[in-house]
Amino acid sequence: MSELSFAELGLDPAVLEAVSAIGYETPTPIQAQCIPALIAGKHLLGVAQTGTGKTAAFALPLLSRIDASVSEPQILVLAPTRELAIQVAEAFTSYASKFRHFHVLPIYGGQDFYPQIKGLKRGAQVIVGTPGRMLDHLRKGTLKLGNLKALVLDEADEMLRMGFIDDVEAILAKTPENCQRALFSATMPPQIKKVAQTYLRDAVEVKIESETRTVERISQYVLPVYAERKLDALTRILEVEPIEGAIIFVRTKAETTLLAEKLGARGHAVAPLNGDLNQRQREQTVEDLKRGKKDIIVATDVAARGLDVPRITHVINYDVPYDTEAYIHRVGRTGRAGREGKAILLVTPRERSWLRTLERATNSPMMPYELPSPVELKKMREEQFETQLMGFAEDKKLAKSMALLDEIAERNEMDIAMVAGALACWMEAMQPGSLPLEQPEALPVVSATPPPRRDRKGGRPGEFRKGPPKGGYKGRSKPGGSGTRGKPPGKGGKPAGKRPPRQSDAKR
Repeated sequence: MSELSFAELGLDPAVLEAVSAIGYETPTPIQAQCIPALIAGKHLLGVAQTGTGKTAAFALPLLSRIDASVSEPQILVLAPTRELAIQVAEAFTSYASKFRHFHVLPIYGGQDFYPQIKGLKRGAQVIVGTPGRMLDHLRKGTLKLGNLKALVLDEADEMLRMGFIDDVEAILAKTPENCQRALFSATMPPQIKKVAQTYLRDAVEVKIESETRTVERISQYVLPVYAERKLDALTRILEVEPIEGAIIFVRTKAETTLLAEKLGARGHAVAPLNGDLNQRQREQTVEDLKRGKKDIIVATDVAARGLDVPRITHVINYDVPYDTEAYIHRVGRTGRAGREGKAILLVTPRERSWLRTLERATNSPMMPYELPSPVELKKMREEQFETQLMGFAEDKKLAKSMALLDEIAERNEMDIAMVAGALACWMEAMQPGSLPLEQPEALPVVSATPPPRRDRKGGRPGEFRKGPPKGGYKGRSKPGGSGTRGKPPGKGGKPAGKRPPRQSDAKR
């Protein structure tokens, strides 16, 4: 079915012309299955991971069913994040480029109401936005759904995770009874199933199974490193990898700024991306990455969904994500548009047990990442310095520079090589680290193998077994005695795991 062409799927000629202009040739599996069902006006329930082409799977058929001459909301798309809303709005704009007097309006929190209200009054056939702001406009009466033909819930499981499910149901309740509905989700938790059963009766189900949860074009690597040496490891990765564009993921907003400053001081074109930036700053940061003004973005998971920048060749997980879904969406930011991608995970000794979980989730083992040895790294730096130096051999000022150095050497009765060496030392003094003079320090080796699991009593297997230790209790206190060395874990000699609950436990 995926071998069909877009022309065979019944799309509107204007939509088909836009698809051809973009360069799409054949539909992906989810597009081949969803487009006919949505063109037929049926409800649709789609289960698919990110990166499968689902935006086009619902945008192309729904655009083919609207009346472009009517400038009132006919398609409503709910997305969990501002970034995804903007991405979907841009896609709709591209797919509707051959329509006349056609408008797509993204509306989301963090932006002033006035331009959104102005856009709604002007008229737009497609509204894309986050649930909270959508509901605000419905309550204000600035968004009217009387002519709505279709509603799409994109990344429904993420909306549930972010606490938007009540807003989503409130919006669904305000849509016309005859409105076509489509729901897309990577997973299908009970609450999402309940929404589907209530509002998508008799829906066509499309489920795209992947051999792996991540794109096959993404090579996944793991680098075990001590927490205090993560910055050193990251710096070397950025030095040796052929990076065109990269996203470095961290856990906290504060860390995005701190790490971006440290990398900027090392000469990288880098910017932070987090929820504390206003919307204009966030949009500008992404645009800078797209245009090559920035090569690296340090981001929290706010950028893990909806960010589609083809020049991203690397995703580096500086901090291990909180869950497997976050990891999958993070690494999905590379390997876009048919290109190869590389994902590198920095893992500390305490986090090594997560590796098995992530590998199970992706159905793909991670390969060990090999940093060059100090000797290899020094040689690499020397070669890079030589290449840069030889780049000035054709400089127009070379002859004058040589004459100047010859005069200095003659006046001081020095060999020209000594003058060149002194010049290099002066350059190193002016810009420390510019010359590969010292061999870099070797990073401590950390094993990727998780430590043995502890037993249920809190010790390692074999600890605190019944009976006295070999050789008796000589020199040691018996369990339950006045001493402490012989006590098993647990207060007062009680078995571990049966301690009275602490006050702090009630808060967990």
